[in-house]
Amino acid sequence: MLAKWAAVLGLTLITTSAAAQPWPSRPITLVVPYAAGGSSDVLGRLLAERLSKSLGQQIVIDNRAGAGSRIGTEIVAKAAPDGYTLLLADMPHTIVPGIQKGVPYHPVRDFTPVGLIGTTSMVLFVNAGVSAKTAPDLVALAKAKPDTVTIASGGIGSTTHLTAELFQARTDTKLVHVPFRGAGPAVNDLYAGHVQSAFTTLATASTMLDGGGIRALAIASETRLASRPTIPTFKESGIDLVVEHWWGILAPAGVPAEITAKLHRELAAVLAAPDFAVKLEPLGVAPSTRSPAEFRALLESETARWAEIVRSVGVVVP
Repeated sequence: MLAKWAAVLGLTLITTSAAAQPWPSRPITLVVPYAAGGSSDVLGRLLAERLSKSLGQQIVIDNRAGAGSRIGTEIVAKAAPDGYTLLLADMPHTIVPGIQKGVPYHPVRDFTPVGLIGTTSMVLFVNAGVSAKTAPDLVALAKAKPDTVTIASGGIGSTTHLTAELFQARTDTKLVHVPFRGAGPAVNDLYAGHVQSAFTTLATASTMLDGGGIRALAIASETRLASRPTIPTFKESGIDLVVEHWWGILAPAGVPAEITAKLHRELAAVLAAPDFAVKLEPLGVAPSTRSPAEFRALLESETARWAEIVRSVGVVVP
């Protein structure tokens, strides 16, 4: 009998000890819901490197592309709320549920906001072989040859896709949409000349832009970027188009508050580091240190805003 109780007590102590292990005690998976090479992947890898050092555990990037970020997002929504599976979310997180049927998660209720990473604006790029040198040039080309100018996107319902739809609505043009499984593959084909144009971020396209294979026509921001002052805004060309893209880290709903708080502190410290800001500047990304509560408010407002935009442009995903 004594041996039996000793065994039970030993098991209890082991279980209690395991449960009391400080977080993190093993590697963390950061799901990037896009293919490698896109802006989310670039930011995810930069963050993973820094956070792995500050948290003392490796953060492993898991690219789960498909369905405009839905596949990777669903994986995180269904993951255990223990802080070991995180999502690198971006603007499509709030778009997909309003544009696709049967999405099995809610963009706010099924997640725990950790913190915003940063923001940027969408840029219209063309292959270097395209004759258009400005946004009005591309508009003129599209109107002269309707349904012939191709525009790539990171997938149906993605920010790049909806920005292209807004551009067409604001300029009364019709372009041929060519969706890809992520912004990285889309820009690769733009660089190769398989498509003529694309909206994406500088984080995705900066290397190819600097290499001269693609050309930036305009940026969808209120003002020009200090890091890329030669790129004009759409407003300078008389086109009313402003689209701010954001990135943030989410965990599954139900993650303990102490884990969320610790992860937010470490994230904020990384974003506040001057040498990290230097890495983001060429990508056109402005770091943000909004709190989890502020990030939740952003998710709620963005979900409502993009649902209205989807209705206004008439985008439907079967």
